[in-house]
Amino acid sequence: MKLPYGWIRDLHLYLGLFLCPAILIFAVSTLWLNHPGPAASAISTDGNASKLPVTIELRGQVGTLGQARDILRQLRVTGEIDYLHHDANAGRLRIPVLKPGQRIEVEVDLRASTAVVTRREQGLAAALVYLHKMPGPHNASLRGNWVYTVWWSALADAVVYGILALTASGLYLWWRLRPERTVGWLMLGAGVLSATILVFALCTA
Repeated sequence: MKLPYGWIRDLHLYLGLFLCPAILIFAVSTLWLNHPGPAASAISTDGNASKLPVTIELRGQVGTLGQARDILRQLRVTGEIDYLHHDANAGRLRIPVLKPGQRIEVEVDLRASTAVVTRREQGLAAALVYLHKMPGPHNASLRGNWVYTVWWSALADAVVYGILALTASGLYLWWRLRPERTVGWLMLGAGVLSATILVFALCTA
């Protein structure tokens, strides 16, 4: 049974158009990752550096994700919790929170039940780099603790599967165009050869 050429051609076209914006985000952010420029660094502190009151439940283990979420909810801070650092001796809990283009540091005094929130604006380049790297493999037990990070992760997976579909449909469409087979073989071979040489060089250097 022959594969429907017209259906695959349309799928290739419209899937490519649908994925184009997300692919551009990953492409531009890759350039910024590869060639980082000066980063923006505007800093502000909520409440003019005053200590904000928070209600802290200390009945269970200190420094849990649930406790951190409760504290952030009281402070009206949203974003992806990067990690948690509990200093038992000092009675302090540090909660760095990430958003595209913004880093928020929450310092909690567990004994006084107060917190200081510091926001650092990082600019568009940092926002795109954040989107490129998140949710990422680091601190996997914490990753995906912000609903928008979960949605972004799902979109990133969809882009990868979409690129695989575009590659497969593109190869099929190329194979069906007999006049283009020779040039296609040359380009495909050149791509495979260059990638193989580079990977081999990196692995044996």
